[in-house]
Amino acid sequence: MFHPEEPCLMCQATHRILSRTPSALAFSIVALITLWVSGLPVVAQESDQPKTAPVTTADPNVPMDSLRVMVKPLTQDELAVEADAWFELLKAKARQIAVAKLGVRKTSDALAAESEEEASRSLAEAEQVKKLGDEVAKKAEETVTQAARESTGVDVIDRSEEQLPEADEGGEPSAEDTSETAQSTETAAKLKTDLLEDITVLQDERTSLSDRFTIVLDSWEAKGGEAESYRKYIAAVSGVELDTTDAEAAWSTVVGWFVSKEGGQRWAWNIVKFILILVVAYLVSKVLSGGVNWLLDRKIRLSQLAERLIANTIRNVFLAVGFAVALTALEVDITPILAAIGATGLVVGLALQDTLSNFASGLMILINRPFDVGHVVNAGGVTGTVHQMNLVSTTFHTFDNQTIYVPNNEIWNNVITNITANDKRRVDMEFGIGYSDDFEQAEEIIADVVKSHDLVLEEPEPVVVTHALADSSVNIVCRPWAATSDWWKVKTDVTREVKRRFDAAGISIPFPQQDVHVYQTSLPEKS
Repeated sequence: MFHPEEPCLMCQATHRILSRTPSALAFSIVALITLWVSGLPVVAQESDQPKTAPVTTADPNVPMDSLRVMVKPLTQDELAVEADAWFELLKAKARQIAVAKLGVRKTSDALAAESEEEASRSLAEAEQVKKLGDEVAKKAEETVTQAARESTGVDVIDRSEEQLPEADEGGEPSAEDTSETAQSTETAAKLKTDLLEDITVLQDERTSLSDRFTIVLDSWEAKGGEAESYRKYIAAVSGVELDTTDAEAAWSTVVGWFVSKEGGQRWAWNIVKFILILVVAYLVSKVLSGGVNWLLDRKIRLSQLAERLIANTIRNVFLAVGFAVALTALEVDITPILAAIGATGLVVGLALQDTLSNFASGLMILINRPFDVGHVVNAGGVTGTVHQMNLVSTTFHTFDNQTIYVPNNEIWNNVITNITANDKRRVDMEFGIGYSDDFEQAEEIIADVVKSHDLVLEEPEPVVVTHALADSSVNIVCRPWAATSDWWKVKTDVTREVKRRFDAAGISIPFPQQDVHVYQTSLPEKS
């Protein structure tokens, strides 16, 4: 608790810095201004405690699952208090990291100093700034956590203090320590290494606080709170910054991030979870799609087009859901994405009117089932075998091995001829002979060829009859029946054999011809 009769923390820090030697005053003032400006809300909080104290900050390392349970029943006003408290913790940690980075710069100056005196001065300033930053951060954290502990009446061990370096009483190193530090660059190098290690630990702690702060903000926003400014602050202080002017600091930052629990290890595990979720979603979608396909085929007996479409749709939807869940494993918030999709739905619908028309036509084709997979169909100006269909287009394989995609709207709005819908089909052929040939003999030859073919069906009975007296020929119709799959073979075999037998019997197959008659008349004699 804050005691008015005691000097405030920032006043004590100011007194200690101003009492230092003039050579160290310049850098210390910069650090003091940084701490003072960013620390004003903390001092104000000590002197003006809110009426409602926070409860979730009693332990800054509270498990995240437990924190979600704790914030669930809190009201919007109570969550606003919790958000302020977590904001102070995060701000203090960010301030501590900034001061540690300033200390790293001073140790770099000490190592690069040309004189022992300059190196000693830079090193002393680095130590002083480090101790000052630790003290201010610890004080800010103690203020927030103590208020929460008094509010809840629970004495929680603050595990974060175990990770923080202890500050000496009085805040200033002894003369003997300062003297030893100033005499050796090894001490500066060691201090720089310690500071870089501290920064890695502090960044992990900052990430941990940001995660818990985000949980509070999510609950607060769900109940009507405005957390945009807090989220911007989290984004601003998060991440890893590389000092490209200091190779050692940059390398230590990269290595420290990779080996830290809240950095490289955390993201490595996130990537593993992302891949595992995608693999599991893919396998489950395949199994689910196969099960639905089997159920529709064995129990409901829909067309293969409908079965494939339903199974593929279920698989794709499950994959989309799996991908969304996998994104959450990478800590990606998909809520804005879903909101954007919903907001643009009307615009997309207007832009895709033709696609929606094809969608409606696809539904009508599935309901009326004019064709199925494997049928030979003439539809939409294309003749070929139906391969597959989705709600936008139908895929045909033509007899010359082309793959043609026809919009469903073109198919449904035009005549559809299903050539192979029935198991039997009539083969229509017509043979023309000359007027001087024996048509009865020609009929007998054609009938004999048809009846002797193994693939011609006996029922219905083939028909061979003289049909028309055309301009150049006597036309004989031949109409045998065959299985749909044998239609083409029967047509070609009968045609070839009839031509062979006609040639052997001397029956001609005339080509179109026209007789021209010329008449001569004599002119009357002139008198």
